[in-house]
Amino acid sequence: MPMALDTPSPALTEEPQTEEPLIRIGEHWVPAHEAWQKLETATAVTEIIDRFNQRFPELSTPVTREVVPLVRQRLKTIALRMPRRQTAPELEAIATELLHRHPPETVLEILRKQYDQDIDLAGLVALAGEGPYLDALRKEAREYTTNKILPEQTADIWNDMRRPAPGGGLWNRRKVEMLLQMPTGD
Repeated sequence: MPMALDTPSPALTEEPQTEEPLIRIGEHWVPAHEAWQKLETATAVTEIIDRFNQRFPELSTPVTREVVPLVRQRLKTIALRMPRRQTAPELEAIATELLHRHPPETVLEILRKQYDQDIDLAGLVALAGEGPYLDALRKEAREYTTNKILPEQTADIWNDMRRPAPGGGLWNRRKVEMLLQMPTGD
C-alpha cells in the first residue's frame, strides 16, 4: 500500500546509519558537505541584517527586526552528526588532555608526530569532544581579550584558521562573546 504524499516517511525522522557526516535540518539529514555552505550563508546574512538594524534603526522594518532572532533560533536547532572514528579510548583521553594545555592546531601536530594520527579540526572535535575544544578556544579568546583583541578580530582570526564554530557556520562577534561568557569546563 503506497504512503500518502503528505505523510512524512519514518526514514526522514530517524538518524541514518552512515559513515558520512550529516547535518539535520528540520526533519531531514543532509550530507554535511552540501549543507555547510548554506549554513554559512544564512549565518552571514543574519549578522549583516542585525548590524543594519542596529546601525540604521530608522530604516529597519518589523520584518527585519523579527527575522534575526528567528533565524538564529532555527540555526541553533540544526544538529551535526559526526560518525565516531574507530580509535583507541586512550587516544580520546590523550587528545582531551592535550587540549587542556595546547591550542587545537598544536594538538593536531602532536597527534600527527607522536601518535601517527592524521586528523583535521573536525576530527579532533569528534575525538576529544566539543567541551574540551571549546575550553581550549575560550582560554585563547581570554588571552586575546587581555591583549585588547576584540571579539570581531578573534572571529576573523579563527575563520581564517578554519576552526569549526559551535552550531556550524562561521565565527562572528556574537559567538566569541558567548564563548567568553561560558564557564570553563576545567
